[in-house]
Amino acid sequence: MAKKVLTEEQENEIKMLLENNKMLEKTKKEAEERGNTKSVKQIERAQQEVIEHINSIDPMALTSASNKKNNVQQNLFNDSDMSIFDILEENNKVRNEEAVKVDEVKAEEDLIEEITPSETTISTDSTFNNVEQTLQYDVIQLPSNGQCYKSKVDRVPVAYLTAYDENIITSPNLYKDGLVIDYLLKNKVVNSQIKVDDLVSGDADAIILFLRATSYGPEFPIVVNDPDTGEQIETTVDLSTLKPRDFKLVGDENGHFEYVTPIKKDVIKFRYLTRKQERQLKKVTELEGCGTKAMMLQNEIETIRAAMMNDKYISENDKKTLRAAMAAMSKWSTKLKEVNNSEFIKVMTNNMQLQIVAVNGNYDREFIRRYINQMPARDSLMLRKYINDNRPGINFDIKVERPESLGGGSFETFLNWDDSVFLNIADV
Repeated sequence: MAKKVLTEEQENEIKMLLENNKMLEKTKKEAEERGNTKSVKQIERAQQEVIEHINSIDPMALTSASNKKNNVQQNLFNDSDMSIFDILEENNKVRNEEAVKVDEVKAEEDLIEEITPSETTISTDSTFNNVEQTLQYDVIQLPSNGQCYKSKVDRVPVAYLTAYDENIITSPNLYKDGLVIDYLLKNKVVNSQIKVDDLVSGDADAIILFLRATSYGPEFPIVVNDPDTGEQIETTVDLSTLKPRDFKLVGDENGHFEYVTPIKKDVIKFRYLTRKQERQLKKVTELEGCGTKAMMLQNEIETIRAAMMNDKYISENDKKTLRAAMAAMSKWSTKLKEVNNSEFIKVMTNNMQLQIVAVNGNYDREFIRRYINQMPARDSLMLRKYINDNRPGINFDIKVERPESLGGGSFETFLNWDDSVFLNIADV
């Protein structure tokens, strides 16, 4: 069959539809791995619509794309490395199937990703040759000035949101899984050589701020609590007034930064976390939370048992009911311990294990883990303060005007900028 001759407009539309089809295929596979059959069916229906649209323009387009799949690297979701998120999910399955009890050291090895000094893979293509010229896009200056990356690239081309992107914005399963922002980033950073998983969180925030403000206007409705009265106030933030923090740190050849601790005078190399790494940290916290829940359940069981034994007024039937409840709680606690047996959540040290890449030139992960656990408290505090005070990103400090009916005046607060920034659009 002779290849259909397409107009330039049709070719561009085919490219966009093929990328959307890849995105949906990736989403469907992730939903299948989670066992979310309802989401799989919804995605399949959306994918069928895209395929029908492609076939209506060029019936051979899908076949041609399939033949080129191994040679053309244009899929924004292509990632040959297994993410820590996937590893954690696999570990959970193994633990649930085999009831393997993980000790603390092994858990940390499984949960904290190995860090090497040559990870970042953001493109150095400052001319954006890979950007489809017919796309409507703008070039966004990154708050980090590119200092967090090996390439030192300081700006990225970002396409404007389209009506089709609203399929992502209005997808409930993506909000449930906390992936809506990641999918938008992967779909709208249009240089296919840029690996958006490597963007530090502050740079990702700047891109999402651009997309939200340019697509739906700068007016951003919020509800805040008045710190003086506790009253909830509905107001609107002008997103165009939000500016990047003044970032002055200079990264080394790997996008890492240096800090000398005040007490031990150790030279610490650290990095700023990406959204992907922040998800790792959240997952670690959730898993360690299973151990703390198990401990709380055991404490409650002991409290109930002691109260029941010393109570003269409880009936035998009530005791029987309580014993059954305690047995169920004990079983629940045992299952939680099989996932993780930590008695507390190690927020500080887990965070530093992802941030610190070297101590006095030593990049060994086990050495760094031991060093962090034995680090003087003041060195730890000052390092965390230095990292936080100098982090790249948008300044989300805002001033809220108090209505005259509540006394007038104003107060300072912080704009919560998270995965819910498009929710009011999704609800329309």
